[in-house]
Amino acid sequence: MNKRLLIIVMAFLSLAVSAKNRYSIKEDNYHFGYVSVGGGYTSLSSRSDAISIKGGLGYQFGLGYEFRKHGFWINAGLQLQNLSSSLTVQEHQYVSPTGGMDHYGNEVKEYRYTINQQDKQNWKTLDIPIMAGYYTNGFYVGAGLKFAFPIHNTSTISGSYDIDAVYERYDGIVSDMLYYKTYPYESKSNSYSIRPMFSVLGEIGYDVLSSMGNNGRICHVLKIGLYAEYGIKSLQTSPLIESLTINPKNITDVVINPYLTSEASAKHWTVPYFVGLKITYMIGGSRSATSTWHKGCQCYE
Repeated sequence: MNKRLLIIVMAFLSLAVSAKNRYSIKEDNYHFGYVSVGGGYTSLSSRSDAISIKGGLGYQFGLGYEFRKHGFWINAGLQLQNLSSSLTVQEHQYVSPTGGMDHYGNEVKEYRYTINQQDKQNWKTLDIPIMAGYYTNGFYVGAGLKFAFPIHNTSTISGSYDIDAVYERYDGIVSDMLYYKTYPYESKSNSYSIRPMFSVLGEIGYDVLSSMGNNGRICHVLKIGLYAEYGIKSLQTSPLIESLTINPKNITDVVINPYLTSEASAKHWTVPYFVGLKITYMIGGSRSATSTWHKGCQCYE
């Protein structure tokens, strides 16, 4: 009888200790370091009717810290991201602010350039993403904000431009003579500055290690999820330069400037976005982690 009572008491104490450990694990703070990679589709969204946009490939690499407690998580880190897209600008015209003299010494009132333009953008940014959300049994969902600082921005431009001129003596426009004709524009890459970007973020996914059993005190989490971000502040406030830069010594020698630095303005509301797959590996644990058998991270207990 005493032996049976002792067994019952020992079993009860064992269950109590186990329950206490599981409760303390559930309520404890979990700390993780993480590395992440992602890839997907990136493009621009604009209110402007003057452009048509086509997206490209985007990718990102990140590292940071994640805190977890009882279903809540929050993380922050540093991220390097590459974005690309292309846009075709509707045919538009630029009128030179001053005239000049043609090859025959006749006074020209103004030169007019009709521009057809295609831009290919490539941006590299250093980001600070901050996200928070909920997790349970391996599933997670979260949202947040990202502050992106452009570190290398280029726009490769190609197209053509037509030149004609206005003469007072001819009382009209002169074209199809002299150097007033169509000129192809070779692809040229322009480096330029854009202001910091701000985006909203969202992510939903699953920890593929959550169903794997182990008795380690160190937690390993491998999250695979759908990730998206969308800009919340226009890239430009107003045109910074003219759409065309003319060589004053040769009116046929021009530079077509990137659309985003010359034509775009705040009213056009041009912002970047990214949609893709993100993989995050995390390693960490808590003070109360034990060596008991469990599935996945003990933060799910």
